[in-house]
Amino acid sequence: MRTFRILIKYEWLNFRADKGLLILTALTLFAGLYGIYYGTTEIERQRENIAALDVLTEHNVEEMKVKFPGDADAGDIGYYHSTFAVNHPDSWASLSMGQRDVNPYYLKLRLLNLQSQLYDTENINPLKVLSGNFDLAFVLVYLFPLLIIGLCFNILSAEKEQGTLPLLLSQPVGLPMVVGAKLTFRLLLVLGLALLLSVTAIVWGQVVPDVRVGMWLAVVLLYCLFWFGVAYLVAALQKNSAFNAVTLLGVWLLLTIIIPALLNVYVAVKQPVPQALELTIKQREVVHGGWDKPKRETMNKFFALYPQWADTTEIQGRFAWRWYYAFQHLGDVAVEDLARDYQLSLQARHQLVAQLNVLSVPVNVQGIFNAMAGSDLPSHLAFLQSATRHHDSLRQYYYPFLFNQVAFTHADYEREPRHTFTSTPDFATALSGLVKLFLSVLLVFAVGFLLFRVKVAGRSSVAIA
Repeated sequence: MRTFRILIKYEWLNFRADKGLLILTALTLFAGLYGIYYGTTEIERQRENIAALDVLTEHNVEEMKVKFPGDADAGDIGYYHSTFAVNHPDSWASLSMGQRDVNPYYLKLRLLNLQSQLYDTENINPLKVLSGNFDLAFVLVYLFPLLIIGLCFNILSAEKEQGTLPLLLSQPVGLPMVVGAKLTFRLLLVLGLALLLSVTAIVWGQVVPDVRVGMWLAVVLLYCLFWFGVAYLVAALQKNSAFNAVTLLGVWLLLTIIIPALLNVYVAVKQPVPQALELTIKQREVVHGGWDKPKRETMNKFFALYPQWADTTEIQGRFAWRWYYAFQHLGDVAVEDLARDYQLSLQARHQLVAQLNVLSVPVNVQGIFNAMAGSDLPSHLAFLQSATRHHDSLRQYYYPFLFNQVAFTHADYEREPRHTFTSTPDFATALSGLVKLFLSVLLVFAVGFLLFRVKVAGRSSVAIA
């Protein structure tokens, strides 16, 4: 053990003397701090915008009271008055924003047809989705492996190339102890940096501590171990430093860029998703066509869905709000299957990615972080479903005014349904990903250990001969 500590101290002195490694570590630290700053700032901006929505709602109500100073027709209120469906971020979202800054986190809703309101804001910059968010999760998943590669690509080859390996082995130490000491020092350094950044992010982002603290640290530990295992495996080949560096960078490129890109192509072909634009266009065609259909035909279709209003008075004249909202409602009914298929297709695509991410450890780890933070695709779909239920509650609130022809008063604004939704962590997905990550670590170290033994045994046989 004393010899092992001496080797660790020797590695520390070498690290302090290597300006390149110091600069690489400092750059990773600064990148992590910026990732924390960006994630915390973005989530705080979202919280401020969400808080401002209450002010906008109250301002809209005051405008409506001025516009309609006395008793009003509920149809006018439903048309001009707007409310918001809001997706509040989980406190962990600042560490891993996932899709929160590419998907809408609030929706402005009126009593009109729903589906076009859900997907009007869906268009996003695909390059933003591809590059991801520069938060702490991004730094840990994509930049920390580069730090580990920079620290470990020459752990054994440098000693050979400098001619110090025979001198080391002439002492009462074996090659496994030398490699183990080098990896241990670098592992402690990287884990210390990761722990520092994680604690900083939790404190800076005012994250509510819960069981996810342990899960987050376990994922970080296993992910770093995986890349150290890759470095150990490459070192076991006992090639020169240039070969090791190119090989490790190739593995990083393969796991973080190439395989995810191929998976994206495969998933797109295997599980195509219909465009929400097609759904919106069809709904608008139905709604616009409602103006030309006989009112009795429209109302009969509506009353088949809501028989409780079938005994209301016959519509007289060219226009009535009851008829208008009826064919708006039928527009949603006409695309109900398309809307359900669209969301089911997105969910199926997410599940397919979850099944295939075992092929890319970085993709798996990013998925774990997003699931823990409630910032993944299922969380967004749950928000859309919650917004749909809120819109249904608005209809249930306004329809009695419309079909019973009851006046809408200023006091009725206070009784209008309000929406709230907070993203929640998906522990099942996170735990499943954690198991996959653990198995990946075991696999890479097992292969590296066997390869190392083969190489050492082969060199011993040559020496004996």
